[in-house]
Amino acid sequence: MKVAAYLRVSTDEQAEKGNSLTEQRERLEAYAKVMGWDTPIFYIDDGYSAGSLKRPNLQKLLKDVEHKKVSVIITTKLDRLSRNLLDLLQLIKYMESNDCNYVSATESFDTSTAAGRMVLHLLGVFAEFERGRTSERVKDNMSSLARNTDKALSGPCFGFDIVDGKYILNAKEAKYGLRMVEMAENGYGTRSIAQWLNSLGITTKRGKEWDSTSVRRLLRTETIAGIRVFNKRKKDSNGKIVMRPKEEWIINRNNHKGFITPERFDQLQNILDARKLNKHHENETYLLTGLIKCGHCGSTMKGSTARHKRSAGKVYEYHRYICSSYVTKYGCKHHFAHRDELEQEVIKQIELITKSSSKDIEVKVAISADQEEIKEIERTLKELDQQMLRQIEAFGKGLIEEEDLKKSTVYVKEQRTLLRNQLESLKQIDTSKALKEKAELLLPDIKSLDRKKAKTTIAKLIDSLVLTDGNLDITWRI
Repeated sequence: MKVAAYLRVSTDEQAEKGNSLTEQRERLEAYAKVMGWDTPIFYIDDGYSAGSLKRPNLQKLLKDVEHKKVSVIITTKLDRLSRNLLDLLQLIKYMESNDCNYVSATESFDTSTAAGRMVLHLLGVFAEFERGRTSERVKDNMSSLARNTDKALSGPCFGFDIVDGKYILNAKEAKYGLRMVEMAENGYGTRSIAQWLNSLGITTKRGKEWDSTSVRRLLRTETIAGIRVFNKRKKDSNGKIVMRPKEEWIINRNNHKGFITPERFDQLQNILDARKLNKHHENETYLLTGLIKCGHCGSTMKGSTARHKRSAGKVYEYHRYICSSYVTKYGCKHHFAHRDELEQEVIKQIELITKSSSKDIEVKVAISADQEEIKEIERTLKELDQQMLRQIEAFGKGLIEEEDLKKSTVYVKEQRTLLRNQLESLKQIDTSKALKEKAELLLPDIKSLDRKKAKTTIAKLIDSLVLTDGNLDITWRI
């Protein structure tokens, strides 16, 4: 009989009694001898969790099962193989389809019998239940740390180290990180920034060369602005990492010292957002690419250059913004606009903002960082109200003492006062005045002969443009 013994220990379990690799090996050798089997072939995964099947020697074992090199697999315990019920059942099904049985030495059953298969399923349920409980406890603990401390809850990004459990600026890396931000603000794309870093021999935090993706990821990371965000992502039912709704994020905007301010970080995100629809954002030929959409179909309008050769041999270029739906489907009514006319109209509208009185400015404004902060404060105020109600209910049921209720009440009142003052301050911002001041500040760069600079600056001031039959609808950024 071809016997395979599978041994596994995670990093956390290496020192635990009963889970060491040496003890597992001794138990399985003794079990095989008692059963009268041949000495087993050992497959060992040292330092791997049972939460995933992506373990090198487990995968090697499964390939040997497929090639009929193994007829029995033994482990000391069920959880050495997997703690996930679905993974466990799939493994057993895979073994059975390849004429291989599974035996657990400690639980004393094997899958060659109906009773063994039933017990296996029951134990699998409890193993997954315990794993789920552990996961919930860890998540609750991490959420508490996120809400009540300034500790580092993940590894440091470029520009930071972790000292005594907190994010601390790495002066050398932060210097280059700040330069990356400045380059992005001045119109350089992520690819150009990566090339610059690589030319200097500067590597990522993991010692690798920079590329467009790694640069963009750093510029999108809140850590660089002293902001810690927890609970931002999760695994979906297919195991894919997806973004959670923003209201579920736990955000601390003043968690540590960053190499840029939170306000500058918000402006940087606006610049990156304005470029993300444009694959050629470093091309300054078209100032509005990535901002402008067709009002008839909602598709983006992209820059298109056509060249016409005249009889005299001269080549004449036409620069236009064309609806992408028209290009691909010929299904859009308003399919193009001349570049120069459209861009001049946009600059004219910006000039009108600078020359108008704040009282006369009536414009559409995109949701700003301040408005997002208002929503976050309002959500936190609701949470405080609910927390207070829970405390009162707990006191009524005798679960907490009156002294605890008083302390909680004082804390909630202090937090309410602080948050309401912040809310009042944010709501008093005059958007029209702020837009006028911002337009006045940026207009010189927008009218600059440096079109790359003009393009980047327009993206700081304008959130989106919608063109419908010659009418231009502008949504501004503040």
